[in-house]
Amino acid sequence: MSDWKSMNYNHPIPNLTKPFTISCPKETDIFDKPPSTHRFDAPVIYTATSVDSFKSATVTVTADWTYQYDQGGLCIIMDLKDGTRKWMKTGIEMLDGQPMVSVVTKDRWADWSLRPLLDPESKTARLHIETHADKSLWVFLLGENGKKHPVREVTWWGELDQHTEVKVGPAAAKPSKEGGDLVVSFSDLQLVAA
Repeated sequence: MSDWKSMNYNHPIPNLTKPFTISCPKETDIFDKPPSTHRFDAPVIYTATSVDSFKSATVTVTADWTYQYDQGGLCIIMDLKDGTRKWMKTGIEMLDGQPMVSVVTKDRWADWSLRPLLDPESKTARLHIETHADKSLWVFLLGENGKKHPVREVTWWGELDQHTEVKVGPAAAKPSKEGGDLVVSFSDLQLVAA
């Protein structure tokens, strides 16, 4: 998994083996909400694998989170044969002045869950996504010594066709109209596929 591409990103793809940043323009998002919100205009850098090959993705993310819904982390995208798109994103997201760990998954529509960072004074988190033996997808917040703090189980991952292409990689979004670009910093990106 080393052939990197991008969507909604008008900059050269950085060297992802070293610390890097994604600069994200305002009024961008990845979100779907009834009755008619369909947004997928935020920058994503990705490489492709398949559901049955994807094992895990891990990254450390930080930024000067300032405006409501400023966000950055990892994104997984599946464009299905029927023309629909499923996705999952996890990272840090600003809510009411507080950076939180966020997971949003989109099956038919998106849903959203949040939990506090391990250190409430921090602006940094290390996120880990992995496929379990039961075919579900799990999201963890990693703590000291790599301790896994479970954040979310995505059960519909197990019903996907195992050969479905999966685009996975870092992403950022800034739904707010306020301020300038959001610059999100990433480090120690690790992707594992069979």
